[in-house]
Amino acid sequence: MLRLLMDTVLPRLCPGCGEELSSSIWICLCCRRSFRRAPEGWICFLCRSRDRAGGNRDVGVNCVVRDHDPWRGKTAFWMETPLDEVVHAFKYAGRRDLARPLGRLMSLGTDLPSPTALLTSVPLHPTRKRERGYNQAAALAASVAEIWGAPLIDGVIHRTRFTPPQARLEEGLRGSNVQGAFSPGKRTWIQGRTWILIDDVATTGATLMSVSRTLYAAGAVRVVPVTLALA
Repeated sequence: MLRLLMDTVLPRLCPGCGEELSSSIWICLCCRRSFRRAPEGWICFLCRSRDRAGGNRDVGVNCVVRDHDPWRGKTAFWMETPLDEVVHAFKYAGRRDLARPLGRLMSLGTDLPSPTALLTSVPLHPTRKRERGYNQAAALAASVAEIWGAPLIDGVIHRTRFTPPQARLEEGLRGSNVQGAFSPGKRTWIQGRTWILIDDVATTGATLMSVSRTLYAAGAVRVVPVTLALA
């Protein structure tokens, strides 16, 4: 309701560049055309969690190690300007309305990894969720699930330990920051199933790895991380 009121009273601005939008579009065409597609193949988040701190953001793109198969996922775009501005507005400026168009782009930029999979999202700690007002990963997951026609299950994983935001930490410290921060919720739902794990952005992939390990420990057959962007 507040967003509708603001759009009625104030000019609608592009979340990427801040320019006034002349129609009902959610982003200007210039910014939208600037989103750069990430590689269409699999991304190895195990490699990223080990080696991304070295500064090479292509880590994991061409991994062919067979033992890494349980840790591979998908991503839609590179985290670059102006997409980084859009994601910042989505996460930190109350722009929950961006979940639907971003989720649509995410679903079109990646294919459904398994037709029998269930979707879930990286959880926020309750304190962080109260501060932000919503979980951006859960909002993306709801949009993606609707477009893919895949079941979305909430409460599968809980964030049981409050942690500093990953984006504020040096990349080499992100793994230890989220270690042991998650626990299984609906364990009976997890066992014997394939899960698509939704998040907005992956840098080292440490958070995705921590949640994936929690799901595997609770009996998941396969976990496929899928993100909007790769930083």
